[in-house]
Amino acid sequence: MPRQGKILVLVAERSFLQQSMPALIARLTFRGTLRIVDGGNSFNAYAVARELRRQSADLHALLEQIHIARAFTCYQVFTLLMETPPSKAPTVCLDLLSTFYDESVPAEERRRLLLQSIAHIQRLSQFAPVALSIPVPQNGDPEGWLPMLEEAAGGLWQMATYPQLAPARLF
Repeated sequence: MPRQGKILVLVAERSFLQQSMPALIARLTFRGTLRIVDGGNSFNAYAVARELRRQSADLHALLEQIHIARAFTCYQVFTLLMETPPSKAPTVCLDLLSTFYDESVPAEERRRLLLQSIAHIQRLSQFAPVALSIPVPQNGDPEGWLPMLEEAAGGLWQMATYPQLAPARLF
């Protein structure tokens, strides 16, 4: 996990994140309180509990150190980040961009909410490290959200590349 004032953005295949994030979350839990903002309903409590149980008999106390907030819309992600008070506890945002790809919300509104959400992520990172996990979207990044996160974080840890969309063919 990066130090205070830092934002880590991990871009990888969904399967890789599903396998690796429980271990990362468990490891961070041993350091103390951990905040999770779940934007894609991807927090797997059972996998985290298995990781914690492998390393400690005090599973219940460790699980109590994890504070989870789930968001199902880009409005909820923004509200969660806005209402999250500064703390020395690291924050892990899982599948942060999934709600911002929701085409039922106008693109300009999603962009505005993402920019404001990034400002709150930067605010939180001044007190404790923030990690963002971003699964590679199946349709690429047509809105250009990833470069916005890259600029805010000062870089990405990209373990996969976005697919190039082939032109549509009629025959």
